[in-house]
Amino acid sequence: MKKSFTLFLIAGMATATLPGQTPRFASELSAEQILDGEYPFPPSPKVEAPLNLTGLDRTRLGEVPPPGIHPRILLSPDQLPGLRERLRHTNVGRALYATLQTRLDRSLRDPQYWGSELYQLLANGDADSATRLIEEKGAMPPDIGHYQPFLYAIVLEALDALILEDETRGKAAATAIATYASLVRPGIEASRDFPLGEDVWRAGWPTERPGGVLDRLGARYGPGGHLLGYAYDFAFRWMTSSQRDSVRATIAAATSGRTWLGARLPRHFRNWNWIAVGLQLPLLALAIEGEEGYDPRVYRLGVELARDYLTYGISARGISTEAVGYTQFGLVWANPFFVAAQRRGADLLGHGHHRAMLDWYLQTTVPARDRWLSHGDGGDAGPSIGTAAMWRWFFPDDPKANAVWRTVTAPDRKTLEGQFHLVEALVWAADDPNLGQPLPGDGADLTKLGLSQVMFDPERGSLIARSGWDRDAAFVQFECRTDSVGASHEHADRGMFTFAALGRVWAKDNFRSVETRHHNNILIDGIGQGYWPGPGSWLGWAEDGDLLFAACDTKQAYDWFWPKQILTEAPATFPRFDFPRWASYGPQAQTFQEVMRGVPGEREKRPGVVNFWEGFEHGDPRLWDEDGWPVRYPHNPVQRAFRSIAFERGPHPWLLVVDDIQKDNEERLYEWLMQTGPDTEIASVKDGDIILCDATAPRGNDGLPRPRKGDRLLLVRVLDLGHPAQTRDYHARPSARLETFERRDTLDPGPDGLGGRTFGLDKRLVIASRSMAPDFKILLYPHRQGDPLPKTAWNDDRSRLTITTPGGQQTLTLSRSGDNRTLLARTESE
Repeated sequence: MKKSFTLFLIAGMATATLPGQTPRFASELSAEQILDGEYPFPPSPKVEAPLNLTGLDRTRLGEVPPPGIHPRILLSPDQLPGLRERLRHTNVGRALYATLQTRLDRSLRDPQYWGSELYQLLANGDADSATRLIEEKGAMPPDIGHYQPFLYAIVLEALDALILEDETRGKAAATAIATYASLVRPGIEASRDFPLGEDVWRAGWPTERPGGVLDRLGARYGPGGHLLGYAYDFAFRWMTSSQRDSVRATIAAATSGRTWLGARLPRHFRNWNWIAVGLQLPLLALAIEGEEGYDPRVYRLGVELARDYLTYGISARGISTEAVGYTQFGLVWANPFFVAAQRRGADLLGHGHHRAMLDWYLQTTVPARDRWLSHGDGGDAGPSIGTAAMWRWFFPDDPKANAVWRTVTAPDRKTLEGQFHLVEALVWAADDPNLGQPLPGDGADLTKLGLSQVMFDPERGSLIARSGWDRDAAFVQFECRTDSVGASHEHADRGMFTFAALGRVWAKDNFRSVETRHHNNILIDGIGQGYWPGPGSWLGWAEDGDLLFAACDTKQAYDWFWPKQILTEAPATFPRFDFPRWASYGPQAQTFQEVMRGVPGEREKRPGVVNFWEGFEHGDPRLWDEDGWPVRYPHNPVQRAFRSIAFERGPHPWLLVVDDIQKDNEERLYEWLMQTGPDTEIASVKDGDIILCDATAPRGNDGLPRPRKGDRLLLVRVLDLGHPAQTRDYHARPSARLETFERRDTLDPGPDGLGGRTFGLDKRLVIASRSMAPDFKILLYPHRQGDPLPKTAWNDDRSRLTITTPGGQQTLTLSRSGDNRTLLARTESE
């Protein structure tokens, strides 16, 4: 009684609780209600996603065996002989199996990793000694890979024993798994009594709790997500009846009657990668499918969340709300659940949006095929080996799936080695006749797919275009996210462009640097767009022969910023701050509001945001389980901030970037930024022509680069640049420069006053203008040393620009709209 009473006090405005019930947040449904199918929200916007199962090899899914037969989650016993054959006799299988052995050598056979000692104790069934060792160390052994806790090593051992049919190792692994399960079960069971404990996500939040290391793991970390389920599935045949009972009871305690992140949200709110991450819980539940303690409602809810994620988190054109890289993080858990659900009749692999993701992976592949470019966190990363393996295994004749696989496993990537999430890739291994062969430089395998060279997604506000699929082709991504609705993995980069040509990226995106200063945008007196910037405005795009035009309005991104919304809640009265799950945000909210004292904030009014949130306030659903309807604050208001591009996609491609930006009627320092990366140097600067080269170019005695004939170059020609109004102030105009700098977060000063996270040294091109309005017009022209430079000519009133290259001549008309924006169009020949 004392414990329950204490928890009720901590819960603050929790609903009334009966003995044995878990305190939860007022106005939300209980886990039982949610699992029973209650849904308190009006219908979400209807989205069509036609099913596309063309090419699915259903034989590779296998038949799910009756309850009590294992393995069963991803494959069935009758599929094991085929798996063993592929691991022995296919090149991909042998490579992945070699990686499995390397991983086991490092995690269970290396005395320098104390997990090997712990494993021996667990395999001996010595629970007391194992507990003492863990408590002496003060934590579980270090992870053996990204989001791969120590339990993953035991899973790999059990899988290897199953592959080899090694009874000795199998029994040892079975004992280790059962012993581990018995050690973590008390903490899993106790976590039900934590505030909000019926939700595994919330119960797993760090709090001050009694007990030892194992007790504090709770339901979220104790089972290692889905890993205890894999362990049970792979080692089941060697477990004794009591061992099976122990592990099954532990899995039931972690899953039965419990919910997780996303379960309490309207359907269209379930749209970011942690919704996919949460699918580890229903994946775990499937390990005991049909057995004692199994709650079939958990699986059914998992299918619902997975389908909602694909419907609302992925657009009809296959583009996620997040970059390719960060989307893969969620797919670590979503992919195996998609497959497990497909084996049970839920058509998730053929969901129209899911299938379209293959197009997105291909479109974001840069011509050199050595990286991907998308925007936001993980914007420089591509599909994971697990994602590529899944598509290729289940859709073996799909040329898109094979093209993605071939790019992911290119020889220089060494993708089949390392500390990636191995189980799924290994289970889905298939022979590859092209493995180890270089990618064709002419991009013939991509060309034959018949993909459009222009992809535009109106839902995301993202345009991707290229001049071809060969290695030297030019590639542009131009983006002004129009779908922002709250805190996310987006950056302060509305109007961002990236550019690649001649086998390299010249204007890049960064993995996780959120500020405008680290993107290809414009700073005004050192200040960029707000973070978060909210949705931008896409003004349109059009093709005219080889020319492509596009424009967006980024004004509101400069005008406003969104803080993390929970920081705008009243520290003294906001009921969630009374729960451990959100308690740390209370002091942060107080500090934020003290800093912002006197600065007016208001609920965001942009139509897309209103349409997302309005009508769905009941129960206070929150993105990330934290953030409600965003509140905006004034940031860096401007009169206008338009960006337009013209992209010539012919044999000699070029990109023209036009910026109409003006803060006010005062002269200010405007800096046009292009993130080049450290592998760049300036070869020459003359009369507004900046020529960039590879940093590895040979150098003269003066230390300056001397590119050789044929070396790749990028001309950056400044065609227009604002100047100080008074000649005497001209000295205040900085020179263009390629600067080496520390790419470090500066959103807050950090503990040492130097800033936050650092990503080391980087380089960026800075073209500066001290003026009232800089009117940047900048031409990017990729070429090789020895090639003639393009000729550019204005007419007298600068309303026409003629660009002449060896590929021909284009004349553009530049006119002004009523909102003082430059309108670009091809000039018709006279």
